[in-house]
Amino acid sequence: MKKIIPLLIPIILLIIGLYFGILKIYGTDFSKVPGDFGDARFNNYILEHDYLYFIGKVNKYWDAPFMYPFKNVIAFSDNLLGTAPIYSIFRCMNGDRETSFQLWLLTLFILNFTCCYFVLRKWSKNNVLSSVGAYVYAFSIFIVGNIYNVQTFPRFIIPFVFYWFWKYLSEKNIKYFLFFCLGIVFQFYCGIYLGFILLYTLIFFFVSYIIIYKDVLLFSQLKNPKIIIQHFIVLSISGATFFPLIFPYLLSSHQTGIATFNEVLSSVPSLRSYFFTSNAAQSWECLSKHGLSAFKNWWCHFLFIGALPWLGIAAVPFVLYTKKMEKTEKKFLRFLILSLFFSFIFCLNINGFSLYKYIYNIPGFSVMRSLNRLINVEVFFFILILVFTFNELSKKNKSIRWIVAFFPLIIIIDNRIDPDKVMTYDKWKSKERIAVVRNEISNHYNPKYKAIVCIEDNVIDVVSFHLDVMLAAQELNVPCVNSYTGHNPNEYNDFFNKIDKKSVLIWYKFNNIDTLVVQTIKLINHN
Repeated sequence: MKKIIPLLIPIILLIIGLYFGILKIYGTDFSKVPGDFGDARFNNYILEHDYLYFIGKVNKYWDAPFMYPFKNVIAFSDNLLGTAPIYSIFRCMNGDRETSFQLWLLTLFILNFTCCYFVLRKWSKNNVLSSVGAYVYAFSIFIVGNIYNVQTFPRFIIPFVFYWFWKYLSEKNIKYFLFFCLGIVFQFYCGIYLGFILLYTLIFFFVSYIIIYKDVLLFSQLKNPKIIIQHFIVLSISGATFFPLIFPYLLSSHQTGIATFNEVLSSVPSLRSYFFTSNAAQSWECLSKHGLSAFKNWWCHFLFIGALPWLGIAAVPFVLYTKKMEKTEKKFLRFLILSLFFSFIFCLNINGFSLYKYIYNIPGFSVMRSLNRLINVEVFFFILILVFTFNELSKKNKSIRWIVAFFPLIIIIDNRIDPDKVMTYDKWKSKERIAVVRNEISNHYNPKYKAIVCIEDNVIDVVSFHLDVMLAAQELNVPCVNSYTGHNPNEYNDFFNKIDKKSVLIWYKFNNIDTLVVQTIKLINHN
């Protein structure tokens, strides 16, 4: 019984988190999908494209059949390749596109929780705090601010990457360096954005380790030829697996251009962002108003992670400045605090000034335009500090142990979400819209044309319109000019916004294609 009860804590928290964090949003009939007819459905399109490529119905992966005839269009956004097999399993089990998308997202919640719990349990040896930390990682209220961009959810490998890096730094074992490098590569396959953000946080993790531990052996070991060769082999393997993914993105950056630092500055969090949340956060709705007029894209700045992780930060001085704590634990905690501080301060917008401009100049980082997504990785620093701070305090103080025993209940209350205030769309209405467009295309399409373009007068929601066409054309395996993606070539923007014959001619001219190879289909009253 003593062995069973500890296992019940993470299992119960996982079930509660799934029920309140995502299943109530889906509804009892699974009719609701988080997000709107835009980004959520685009990610569904990408996962479906991945699946169709896996089963051989799509020949060229990167040249997806939208934005015809442009090449390499998948590299204009996250490709979700790392977790596409999960989606594909549900499709192979006769799940429809939308339901498989919901089950894919549900699986990611489970993986994020279980992987984080496993790492924290192995790292701290504290079952209760590991369960609580995993709940924050998987079900924190900051998730509400990211649920519309589900490409930020495949992040279950991140806790392992930090653990492997720590094990490598502290033990110098080459196997952990291999796991660490391949873990980073896998995260890039799960999502390019979070891959770069993971690198960003790891830079400060490493710098903080050097500052706090002053580990001379870490560098002196590299004088050994055998160790040098081992590291070279690991880096070569990692580079070989990484290059096929990153090369198309390097090409796309030349095709669409790179945002200036001033263009990305509005997405850099301010201090206010870390205490701003959605009104769907039931326990903290009082923090949902003050940022509405402070940010250009305020819905991207819901970075509040609840009160308990901040309590962990507040409790740090009690560990650092008490004689009861061991020096090794104090040093480790200083290392974590310094890592968080660097990550925090180098991506902070202070009245238009940010140290991130120095990070921006590092090759690759300039492609990121939504720096607010940093919280998806940075939250793990908060969790580590929470877990290790109260782990040490509870060892020395019986009263703290009793307080920690109530943390599972506190974390549930701290992260309550009102599902009625989370933006969702009805998947059946989406399927109906797509079916209407699919029928129109089927009734008019002539196979002699290489592609189609759908137009309509006075489109109210251009994003929804383009995605209706994309998803319908995907079902029919017909290339289309209509497109919605992360970035557009400038020459495409006129058609994207107007969706008429005149604007599409500009696109044809830019691509030097004959108007006779694309069939124009005019939709009536599809708004």
